[in-house]
Amino acid sequence: MVIRKKTWVSAMSLTVVAAMALAGCGSNDSNNGSSASASGSTGASASSSASAGKASDAPKKDVTLTYAIWDQLQQPAMEAIAKEFTAQNPNIKVNVEVIPWDQYWTKMSAAAPAGTLPDVFWMHSGQFVKYASGNFLEPITDKVQAGEIDMNNYAANLGSIYVFNGQNYAIPKDFDTIGLAYNKEMFDQAGIPYPDDTWDYAKLAQVAKQLSQPDKGIYGFAAKMDTQGGYWNDMLANGGYIVSEDGTKSGYDDPASIEALKARYQMILDKSSPSHQQMTDTDSTEMFKSGKIAMIFEGDWRTTDIDGSDIIKGKWNWAKLPKGKVKRGDIINGLGNVMSASGKHKDEAWQFLKFLGSQKAAEITAQMGAAIPAYKDTQAAWVQSKPDLNLQVFIDQAADATPYPAGSKAYPVWFPKESEIMAQAWGGNISIEEGAKQVAAMMNQAIADNK
Repeated sequence: MVIRKKTWVSAMSLTVVAAMALAGCGSNDSNNGSSASASGSTGASASSSASAGKASDAPKKDVTLTYAIWDQLQQPAMEAIAKEFTAQNPNIKVNVEVIPWDQYWTKMSAAAPAGTLPDVFWMHSGQFVKYASGNFLEPITDKVQAGEIDMNNYAANLGSIYVFNGQNYAIPKDFDTIGLAYNKEMFDQAGIPYPDDTWDYAKLAQVAKQLSQPDKGIYGFAAKMDTQGGYWNDMLANGGYIVSEDGTKSGYDDPASIEALKARYQMILDKSSPSHQQMTDTDSTEMFKSGKIAMIFEGDWRTTDIDGSDIIKGKWNWAKLPKGKVKRGDIINGLGNVMSASGKHKDEAWQFLKFLGSQKAAEITAQMGAAIPAYKDTQAAWVQSKPDLNLQVFIDQAADATPYPAGSKAYPVWFPKESEIMAQAWGGNISIEEGAKQVAAMMNQAIADNK
């Protein structure tokens, strides 16, 4: 996510995977877009998107909308989209407001009951149920049923993530998956070939050990305590799971999950990774950017950030995550754009929301390298936005990725507590197995209490 940091019901999981396979492209929250052309949509879709956002029948009074996002790196692209929308709708101006992730949900939580939410804003799958169940979001089901927006235009059935009690609330914005970032210079100096599709977790651990010089503060891998960008992928690859497909049971105490968690933590014990305290004091991705870590799991949304480092620019690239005993695990998520239920300019807000879901907006997002757009067949421009980096891995991995395990009433309860428990394990205060079992018990109780 930026921190984004994409429902966990069995039916949805199957639908997402099937849709991705049919679409031939992936998403993350990472990202979508195999080799499809950015201009390869049907004539009907192109025509629809070309007219998206034109409000010829809307009131002509001057209106200013607020559009809230949390990623400063995407601000230029979002402002370009807003500018294009205003060019088509001169009476509607849009102010793009950036609220950092660590403040975003605090402000939204206060604004929701006060009736002061932004007109249009980014929504994360992990927060969605809270806002939908609280009636803070404007349903758009009637717009979908009337054909004003076609949810089939978005890859991997991403629109299904933002359905609650049969109501649609969001238009898919983007998607993301997780990749393996590596420092080419450190590999070259050690005479080690770069990571490729044949790598498994054993190879990852082996090379991480070879590249580590702990006495110099250099480490081969960042075995960070992280969910979407960390051990959730390990658990899935090893045959474990996060939450059962029917959403009724935690997978943290599954033997395969525990084995994967132990293997990641072992790299800290082997000094192939910085300690938990070191990565708490200094963000592991910052350590990667400064040349102190050779490899790290990260989301595609960190591409612009990493590539902005003068120390590592031109010296790094992306590879697929390593294969596990069962598969190549990867988490997929997708952001949505939503409207406030208490907005004062709902007609205008809908016109802008619809434009945000158009092919034109997706193309701007892709061409500016902001994120992997959810709109089908527009991802190729994102891949080419940084031709020196292998961004295609994020698209390729999406077809087999597992949806982010949100979308239940229990998720907002158990997710914050998960990190509190796992921090005790990663900090060495309790064993990894004990930490995993505590998380499982806590999650199962949250699921039982929030059916």
